[in-house]
This record gives sequence, structure tokens and C-alpha cells, in this order.
Amino acid sequence: MTAIADAEGYIDHNYYVDTLQTAPRHPVLGETVETDVCVVGGGLAGLNTALGLLERGQDAVVVEAKRIGWGASGRNAGFVAKGYSASEMSLLARLEKPHAQQLVTLTQNARKLIHSRIEKFNIDCGPLTPGVLTVSWKDNAREMRDYIDKANDVFHTGFEFWDREKVREHCKTQRYFDGVYSPQDYQFNPLRYLHGIAKVITEQGGRIFENSPAVKISRDGKGWKVETKEGCVKAREVVLCCSIYIDGLDKRLANAAFPVQTYIMVTKPIDDALLEQSLNTLHAIYDMRFCSDYYRRVDGNRILWGGRVALWSRPDNIAGMMLGDLLKVYPQLKGHAAPDYYWSGLLCYAPHKMPQLGQIEPGYWYNTGFGGHGLAPTTACGEVVASAIAEGDETWRAFEPFGIGFAGGKSGRYVAQMVYWWWRARDLFLV
Repeated sequence: MTAIADAEGYIDHNYYVDTLQTAPRHPVLGETVETDVCVVGGGLAGLNTALGLLERGQDAVVVEAKRIGWGASGRNAGFVAKGYSASEMSLLARLEKPHAQQLVTLTQNARKLIHSRIEKFNIDCGPLTPGVLTVSWKDNAREMRDYIDKANDVFHTGFEFWDREKVREHCKTQRYFDGVYSPQDYQFNPLRYLHGIAKVITEQGGRIFENSPAVKISRDGKGWKVETKEGCVKAREVVLCCSIYIDGLDKRLANAAFPVQTYIMVTKPIDDALLEQSLNTLHAIYDMRFCSDYYRRVDGNRILWGGRVALWSRPDNIAGMMLGDLLKVYPQLKGHAAPDYYWSGLLCYAPHKMPQLGQIEPGYWYNTGFGGHGLAPTTACGEVVASAIAEGDETWRAFEPFGIGFAGGKSGRYVAQMVYWWWRARDLFLV
């Protein structure tokens, strides 16, 4: 199914859009409204920030340029895993141990918070399937055991070592050797979850405006004014959660990150027996290569398969490219697996691969740049910003080492593409 604008206003008519049970539209902002905090961006970061504010007694207004969840928040693989795009060990190498532990703990708590919100607000985004298995294309059991021991000791991750026999019981392929199993991670439908959060926000008195792109942010006395194409929000404070879709709204943030294109395919239904002879597990899978595959089984005996990054937004044959990657791992599905949905999306990466969270000036916050690891971190960072605004909490300063740098401006994506090609070449030695 090609990626085109659909009747609901989503550019990519993808698998998630087709699984929405209800997707009420929110109004266009056509007047001047006042609030405590204006959140710019209706993705996971923006809605988590707004909900955190409402739960702490603050009024919040969200303005979204298109539909809520239109970007990566509604197109991702649906893995709810602790941590960031930057690994735990890279944080430990850069920061003091308590500082690194603090940052990782935030995402571990967020993983629990997501689960509790699903139960508390009865959000239909399941099934919630536990367990994420990270597999290796290299025979390096000792190295993997050492990593697991250190991660469990320093960050209390609860990782389990799976030898190749156990890995290949679940993933029936000769490509993989040993694996790291994380039993506390899980998976769900991210777009349905996001719409569930939006419903909670409006029920708690928050306001969401869709198709209302912010075009200018300026001082307004002691507060701020966010102008949209047809209206205006006057607020005490403002939070930018625009990801890569900053669209010139703030040049400092626009130059601090670069877009990375990635791709996902969902197959047509596959026979039960064939799935048992290939992906014989409900756990989510991704591998340890730099340019990794990530995938899982979804409702209807389908496989959701993601991977690759690139500069260009529209390769000629996304479906064929992703199917080819699947068949490299599971050649036994040749002739039996066929693409049904396929789409692309932009991820927002800073060079340090950590979220960008802080203040440009007092009352003007940013909460963005989650890369390819967003469900738990967007929840964690939404809580951090909401707590800072509502309660004066200083936890946000833990992200100060990962502030607004320079990612190459318009040339940044070309630099990123060259890095990708280099690492992709290194991955080929594993094949």
C-alpha cells in the first residue's frame, strides 16, 4: 500500500492508521486563547508533557501542525524499552556513575508509568506483549555476558543471557548467535496509545488544536505568545516538542539536530506453521549491528519489519527493500511473505544521540531529539519538564551535558549519511 494522504489526514496510510479504533479530530485554533503552558507539537513528547502538566495542576494547550501522532510518534515499531539512543555504557563513559544511573532510571520509571497509564485510563493499545530480545550477528558470547553483568550491576537492568540454542528456538535463523533478553520491556500499538493519551488530556481539561502550525514565538510581557496560521496562544511558558519538524520556528534547535530517514514494512498474513518455522516468538527483536533490523509479530499473523537509515525520503521500492532484508534472515519465508503496508519516517538525532531538554531562556523550554528510541524517553522527559515548570524541580539539569550544539545545519544530513554508509560497510563484514 503506497504512502499517500488518507481521509483522516495522515500522510502515510500505514498499518497503525488502519488499526485505529477511534481517532477524533481536534479543532483548528482560530482565535486567541490563554493558558499556563503552550506545548508546540502533538507527538509523544508534546502530549506526555501536556499530561504531566495537567496532573500537576497546570493548564495546558497543545498546538499541532498536522494530526497528532503524524510523525515518528505514530509510525514507530512500538518497542517500549528503557534507555536512550545513546547506550548505557556510552553514558557511563561520559558521565559520573550516579549521573548516568539517574538518566537511565528516569526511563525505567517511565516504562512503568506507561504501563500504569494504560491500566488506569483503560487505553486500548494492546496487546501488551512482554520482552525484547537483542540478538548478535557475531559469535561473541563472552563479550555479551560481560556486558550483561556490568549493565545489571550498574543499572539494575534485569537482563538475561540467552545462548544461541535458545535464541534459535525463537528466531529460526542461522544469522543469529547469542542474545540479551530484557523481560521488563514490552511492545504495543503506539498510535492507539497516543490517541488514548490525547483523550485523557481533553478529559482533564487540556486543549489540543490540530492543523494549527506554530509560525512565530515571541515575548508577550512576562509570558509568551505562540502565533499559528489562524490563531494565537498566550501562555506563561512554552515548550517546543517539534522533533525534526521545527520548520524554521527556532534556528538554534533546527541546527542542533539532523533528520534520519528510516523504513517499516508490515507483511500480509502468514500461515501459522510457516511462522513457527521462522519467527516463532511474540517477543520484539532487534540486532546489535549499527544498521540494525528491528521487528515483531503483530495481529493477524503479520510481521512488522523495520530498519535502515538514509538521506533520501522516498526510495523507489521501500517494500522490496524491506522484504529483501527480512528474507536475508528468514529465507524460508521466500514466496510466503509479501508486503501489505510500507512507509518511511524521519527521526530527529543530535550528534550525542541523547534527548535535547532544557531552557533557551527562562520560560522557553525545549524537549525534543529522541532519535529512534522514543516511547520511554518521551514519557520520562515529559515528566521532567512538567515537574520543572509546575514544581521547580531541577532534574532537568541532568540533561545539560547534552544541550543545543551544532549538527551541521543543512549539511548535517549529508554528514549523517556518510557516517551511515561507513558503518553499513562495517556491518557487511558480519554477513
